[in-house]
Formats: sequence, structure tokens, C-alpha cells
Amino acid sequence: MLRLFLSFSSYQMINILTGLIIVLIFIYSIIFITGSTDYPVECAHISYYGEDCQTCGLSRSFSEMLRGNFYSASEYNRNGPLLFAFFLFQLFMRTIAGFILQRIGRTGAGDREVINAPSASSSGTIYSGSADLKRKTLGLSDAVVSFVLFVVCFRNLLIFWQ
Repeated sequence: MLRLFLSFSSYQMINILTGLIIVLIFIYSIIFITGSTDYPVECAHISYYGEDCQTCGLSRSFSEMLRGNFYSASEYNRNGPLLFAFFLFQLFMRTIAGFILQRIGRTGAGDREVINAPSASSSGTIYSGSADLKRKTLGLSDAVVSFVLFVVCFRNLLIFWQ
């Protein structure tokens, strides 16, 4: 089992761990019912300051989103549906990226091509194949899309934005 995890690249491990964390957030949200008052995590801001913060009601909002109650989800926290969509999209992206990496790994294992150098020299340059380029492109595009999506979805919670 340990050998299997050690064979993953750091990008694959981040995808797996991120996906697991999101699944655990969704499991937590589905277990605890919004009508009850026995949520195990109490808002530290309310405990300390005695007033609501920007994240108050997010757990209940996620619970309502998972149950299909979109209107009540936005009543618990107006940012809840957008943040839920972010996490759902991230889970989808982690899954798709994992499948793409598996496919690249199968088709590009040991790919090495010889290409001509762009200079006037006629010697060939060893190029580490299209598999590495595909992995780098996937990682870069994933990072850019995730960052932009994060800024858009979390814009109401970012301190510098207010």
C-alpha cells in the first residue's frame, strides 16, 4: 500500500488528498441536519465576539445544498451556494485530472523523442517527450483555473476585497 502511494507524483497526491478532504466536507454536511442544534463545530467568532461573521451558517448551507434546498441554503449563508459550487467543481476537476494523468501515464511511459535543434546545427536534441509536456500543461492549466475560480467564489470572504 505504501509503495502505491510513493509511486504517485506530488501533483497526483495533492489531487487525491484534496478530493478526499472535499468528500469528507460533504459527508460532514450530509450527516448533520440543519434543524438540529448539535453541530459539533461552534463558530469561534460568535463565541469570542458575540456576533455573526462572514462564514456563519456555511455548514448548514452546505447541508441544505446537498439536500437540494437551494433557497434555504442561501438563507443560512449568502455565500454558501457559490462556495459549494467551488468545492463541487474542484472535486470534479480532481477526478478528471486523475483520469487524464492515468491516461498520460499509460500512453507516455518512457516516451523520448529526438527532435532537431532549432539552431543551425544538425545534431538532434533529446526531448523528454510529449508526456512530460502534457503533465506540465495539465498542472499549469489546473492551477490557473483553480486560482481564478477561487478568487471568484471566495471574493466575499477575502479580506483585501472588502
